[in-house]
Amino acid sequence: GQSPKTYEATIASCHASLAKLQLDYVDLYLIHAPFGNAQRLEQWKALLELQRQGKVRAVGVSNFNQTHIEEIKAAGLPLPDVNQIELHPWSQKPNLVSYLAQNGIAITAYSSLVPLSTWRATEGQASAKTAGMKADGASAESPFKTMAKKYGVSEAQVLLRWGVQNGYAVLPKSVNAERIRQNIDLFSFEIDDEDMALMRGMDRGDGVAWASGDPTQAG
Repeated sequence: GQSPKTYEATIASCHASLAKLQLDYVDLYLIHAPFGNAQRLEQWKALLELQRQGKVRAVGVSNFNQTHIEEIKAAGLPLPDVNQIELHPWSQKPNLVSYLAQNGIAITAYSSLVPLSTWRATEGQASAKTAGMKADGASAESPFKTMAKKYGVSEAQVLLRWGVQNGYAVLPKSVNAERIRQNIDLFSFEIDDEDMALMRGMDRGDGVAWASGDPTQAG
């Protein structure tokens, strides 16, 4: 992988991106993962400087755990506006979610559709755990299929609505026009308490979107 960016390189990278986008600023800029180790704080200071310059409106992180954020707090620096993490009924991270809420950090959920049989594991992610999840998602007895039928929506809409009802921003992706419309239509129905409770009991621990393992478990 790439070497962790220095303070100066982080600033330069943002400026280069803005030039390519032909924009004066972006609404949100994130540190993608906590793998910078000693450079993490320097990268975070760089994001704060970019915010001061007006190049970014909000600053955040992705895949950070409590330890990584406590590192920022211990340095006396402002905390992230957002933490983007893998979240779905099979990877709920309740302790991290609670910590983020207590510290006023908004949550963006990615890989929300992992429980679907159609979720595409990229090369290197076809672990035994992922294979088991895909098999469960394809089962005719999948609870997500049952819920989709109950609410008259797609399975993807059920999973995305689960995130919305938990207070997360969700990041679905599709190149299919109909699926894009469905992904937007999350406010015409509500998952009832019984089904939300059922999904709370589905947690299987760490996420599977990264071949190297869930980055929120990194030191």
